[in-house]
Amino acid sequence: MIRLFVILLAFACCLTAAAEEPSLRIITVVGTSGTDSFEKIFAESAERWKKAADLGGAEFVLIGTGEEIAGTTDHDLLKDAIATANSPELWIVLIGHGSFDSRTVKFNLRGPDFTDKDLAAWVKSYPGDLAVINTASSSGSFIRTLSAPKRTIITATKNEAEVFYTRFGNYFSTAVGGLTEADLDNDNQVSLLESFLYASHETAKFYEDAGRLATEHAMIDDNGDTLGSRMEWFDGTTAIQLAAKEAKPDGDLASQKVLVRNEFERRLTPEQRAERDKLERAVKTLRREKDSLDENAYYEELEPLLLQLAKLYREAGKS
Repeated sequence: MIRLFVILLAFACCLTAAAEEPSLRIITVVGTSGTDSFEKIFAESAERWKKAADLGGAEFVLIGTGEEIAGTTDHDLLKDAIATANSPELWIVLIGHGSFDSRTVKFNLRGPDFTDKDLAAWVKSYPGDLAVINTASSSGSFIRTLSAPKRTIITATKNEAEVFYTRFGNYFSTAVGGLTEADLDNDNQVSLLESFLYASHETAKFYEDAGRLATEHAMIDDNGDTLGSRMEWFDGTTAIQLAAKEAKPDGDLASQKVLVRNEFERRLTPEQRAERDKLERAVKTLRREKDSLDENAYYEELEPLLLQLAKLYREAGKS
């Protein structure tokens, strides 16, 4: 009887471990600092990401700190960490310096650097939702190179020519763990979109307060069109300006990517959350098309979407 109890207990523990397996892997890469002051800044930013990942129950992989391993480079470690990612969602966070020599964009590592094209090749076969948050200088080209459906690409600069040290990443790492001031929609959690908007605003404020010309202008792309959007193109979390006449707005996907979820979000299963996100994006798309639709047709399409959302929320509330 005792043996049976032990076996059942072990089986239950296995089930619990499986249920709690992280659905998100965060690979945080700290590049070469060049100076002690930058080393401290980058380390503090990485530590904030680690704390946020712990709060959010995400798997956290840190590359670029501590002693180097003989025969292995940070370049190889990053490539392997991406190749072995089997979680439904993967975020890659780059903290450090970037460089541009008029031809090639690089993120500067200890040892061999990697280019935007290298990273694009490494993530090409990853099947899940991908976010790349490049907080380095000369990062803007990562949007053009990596933009695709199911991807959120955030860069500290609007193009590769903005080559000076960027402050955007410090503010972003402060916000992403759930900073109250960054919670624009007051839902007790901070999305990637809200982190982007907060960090962009604080970066602009830094240069304004210092009386300096801004040398970094962050961008976000989550609709796969490679164009990206600036902070100024949003009113709250709603896109009010497009990159081109026929472009779709950015922000819908990034607004649903949250690291530290609120109490209600934690009740949802991954399947419920995915279904909810799909329905909410469909509602947003339909509302943008309202003026071009017959009123009856609009409400005929909207009603079933809202009913499905209501049913999902009702079921989640019972759990």
